[in-house]
Amino acid sequence: MKKTIIAISTAIVVFAIAPAAKAEAIAGGYSPATVTNETVQAAAAAAIAAQAKTLPAQKEGTAAKLELVKILAAEQQVVAGMNYRLTLRVKWDGKEKTAEAVVWWQAWRKPDPYQLTSWKVRAE
Repeated sequence: MKKTIIAISTAIVVFAIAPAAKAEAIAGGYSPATVTNETVQAAAAAAIAAQAKTLPAQKEGTAAKLELVKILAAEQQVVAGMNYRLTLRVKWDGKEKTAEAVVWWQAWRKPDPYQLTSWKVRAE
């Protein structure tokens, strides 16, 4: 009987603590960032500008249009500078899509401290 009570008590403690442990930030990992933060907004603008340069023209002599509609989510990771992992709602040639971008920021890299390192458009 004592072993059963101890086992049940242990299980209750483990299940009560486990969700709290998951909520803690992992050292070196991404943590939530506020989408209204100036550096997050600047990273999103840099991602749009960099990706727009790589898009094929819709018609010959006409550049493709890529616009930021909204920053849906943002996370940040301290590295040699900062990585911003962004979920963006964009308008690409008039059609709205969701894109995921990673932008690397280094304050000391002048004149442009932002570098787009990853860009993926979700299938919708």
